[in-house]
Amino acid sequence: MTTNTLRTIQKMAKAKTEAEDLNLHVQLCTERYNALEEKIHAVEARIAKIESAVSDLKVQTATGFAEIRLLLERQNSSKQTQMIATFGVIVTAVLGFIGYLVVKL
Repeated sequence: MTTNTLRTIQKMAKAKTEAEDLNLHVQLCTERYNALEEKIHAVEARIAKIESAVSDLKVQTATGFAEIRLLLERQNSSKQTQMIATFGVIVTAVLGFIGYLVVKL
C-alpha cells in the first residue's frame, strides 16, 4: 500500500466510516486484496526457493549414497582378497608341515 493511498483513505475514513460509504469500503478492500496478493507472491517465491533447495539436496544425497555404496563394495572386495590370501597362507603352511612330516618320518 502506498503512503498517498493510505492518506487518501484515512481522510475519507475520517469523514465517513467504511460501513457508511460503499466507495470507501471498495477502496479499502482493493488495498487489502493487493496487500494479500503481495504476501502470497512472497510466500510463493519462498516456497520455490525451498523446493529448489530440497531438489539440490536430493541430488547431493543420491550422489553421496552412490559414493558410500562404491566404498563399501571396494571394502568388501578388499576383505575377500585378504581372506583368500590368508587362507592361501594357511594351506601353504599346512602343506609345508605335512611335507616336512613325510620327509622326516
